[in-house]
Amino acid sequence: MFKNWPIYQVFKKEMLRLARQKSIRNLFVLIPLVVFFLLGSIYYKGSLREVSVAVYDNDNSTLSRTYIRFLESSPYLNVTHYLSSKDAIESAFIKNEVQGVFYIPKDFHKDILKSVPVQVKIYTNSTNIVFGNLLYKSALEVTQAVSGAVVIKKIAPLGINPAKIMGTVLPIKINTRVLGNPQYNYVYYLLPGLTTVLLQMIIFLAASRAFNNEWKAETYSQLYTTSKGNILSIILGKYFAFLVYGLGLSGLIFAIVFPVFGIPIYGNIIHLLSLLVLFISVNILLGFGLSLIVKNEIIALDIAIFYNSPAFVFSGFTFPIWAMPWFNIMYAQAIPYTHFLTAFLKIYQLDTPLSFIWPEVWKLMLFLIVGVLLIVTGLIINRKHIFITPKLAKV
Repeated sequence: MFKNWPIYQVFKKEMLRLARQKSIRNLFVLIPLVVFFLLGSIYYKGSLREVSVAVYDNDNSTLSRTYIRFLESSPYLNVTHYLSSKDAIESAFIKNEVQGVFYIPKDFHKDILKSVPVQVKIYTNSTNIVFGNLLYKSALEVTQAVSGAVVIKKIAPLGINPAKIMGTVLPIKINTRVLGNPQYNYVYYLLPGLTTVLLQMIIFLAASRAFNNEWKAETYSQLYTTSKGNILSIILGKYFAFLVYGLGLSGLIFAIVFPVFGIPIYGNIIHLLSLLVLFISVNILLGFGLSLIVKNEIIALDIAIFYNSPAFVFSGFTFPIWAMPWFNIMYAQAIPYTHFLTAFLKIYQLDTPLSFIWPEVWKLMLFLIVGVLLIVTGLIINRKHIFITPKLAKV
């Protein structure tokens, strides 16, 4: 019965039209496959291991060599060079291509035996802050382990229980429970954000050509006839077609890319799917509105690219929004991806109840209303091209 409905006829026609377009096939199939798996292959190791470092031991004592052995045993560090002078420290970053240098000062062992505080200096290449943070974390772990060993060695002759004395030396311990990404895995961190922002861009770009492409190809009259002159059927038929393509692309991300790279989804799948439907719908309607308002297809694409390109940077994914200047914050709020990402991370990584994402859902609903208003505006502006007479509508 529903096969005779104008909406279904437009939907079927739109599905075929999109399938025949090479640019759409590239957008929804070729580009995602290449980009998703290329990005995944870049970060496939997950977390950094064996970062190359150099050591300058200016003490050359038993304890300093013990400290170096602890560095060598760290899974995060790879001691590749042993320097012979302090002057070689700065050149080691360029000449030896190390990311950090550990400098053990003179009288390191003697001062510790005298209970004189000592410092192990760490020179880091902070042109990449990832290395700096990792080296600091690794150095802290190694230094605490060596310090504990020194304390135990000092009290051993006294016959004191090491567990009790450690409670005095280090009375406060930190017990960290990591939520969301306990492995500190870069694939788990970056790939979901990069794939979802590309999802928005692809859907928005494709939707921004939904109507002006029909006018350019001179096929709109056929579409009008198929819908029996019902504009709502045209919009809904096209919407459902784009929704199918959008959900198909989402399936590629969550049913293929995520399992291939072992990315876990901690949250409720139904909640995640509902959020995706809303997010995809927002981008479809915004794209439709742009396509109806801007008749020139190239200009509409330029606007879509200009609007969507900064989405990842302004989303707060790599740098918190609250720390940005006010005008950047305003721009971030004007992009639907910002609000989707917040809700997505709450579900995908933290497994929060649906009620926790209502603030983001309401904001996405506002974007949905904006999309409808843009469509109505486009219909009014281009009514001469949209509401055509039966004579012009002949196939």
